[in-house]
Amino acid sequence: MGGGDLNLKKSWHPQTLKNVERVWKAEQKHEAEKKKIEELQRELREERAREEMQRHAEDSGAMKKKSDRLDWMYQGPCAMVNKEDYLLGRPIDKYATDKMVDEESGPSSDTGLLPGSIFTATGANSALDMASKIREDPLFTIRKREEEKKRETLTNPMKMKMIREMVSWPSSRAGGAATSRGQRL
Repeated sequence: MGGGDLNLKKSWHPQTLKNVERVWKAEQKHEAEKKKIEELQRELREERAREEMQRHAEDSGAMKKKSDRLDWMYQGPCAMVNKEDYLLGRPIDKYATDKMVDEESGPSSDTGLLPGSIFTATGANSALDMASKIREDPLFTIRKREEEKKRETLTNPMKMKMIREMVSWPSSRAGGAATSRGQRL
């Protein structure tokens, strides 16, 4: 009478269609991940070779050394324009050329660039600029929020009580005292 293998009706049997499909999908996923890793390794090798070539060119003097600084972030759009390209007649951004035009850049009492001041522009603008850079810095904002949260927690007596209980809880548990689990953060 029978009717075949009853193991094929069990969910754990490796020859059921569902389990065969699951294995096949896992193998496909593994192969895709392997290809992705190989691609990333190939890109890394290419990048290292490119960096090595660039370093060799910089050492031999065929290329200028690049600075790895982040000063470009804090400079205006005029600083991004290569003045040499502009003077050679190469095309540059129209917005930058509009910003580059100065009304009067020579020494005068209006511009504040007098011979006694060593021709440096200083004053309220640079202080305001630095203040805005600090105020808009994302890391500064994150740290400010962290300090506010810490101050908020320290000034809240209920949270401080709960924290003290949590800190003392492992020591009281080791002593064998019963603790209430109802109060937690």
